[in-house]
Amino acid sequence: MDMLLQDPVVQHRNRIALDWDNAWRLDTGGTDHLDREVIDVSVRFAVRIPVRPVRLIAEGCALSRAEVQRLLAEGKLVSAVRLGGKLSGDFTFTLKR
Repeated sequence: MDMLLQDPVVQHRNRIALDWDNAWRLDTGGTDHLDREVIDVSVRFAVRIPVRPVRLIAEGCALSRAEVQRLLAEGKLVSAVRLGGKLSGDFTFTLKR
């Protein structure tokens, strides 16, 4: 049933909007390692929940969204996937300080 509710066609036809606010978090294991020069992070989803990677990275790494955007623009935050929109699949990113 959960997968059916996540189907965009079913959502549109039945005028369903799922609220994912506060349904996820990025557990970084504390902030001790966040001062390293290079951090490689893998993000895995148990369920396909649409998130904005910029928001997830900002919250998980104790940064502002503006700071994450700046790191993206400077090439210090890199990923094989586009981090600017929404994602609901596994991805990795590297943060360079």
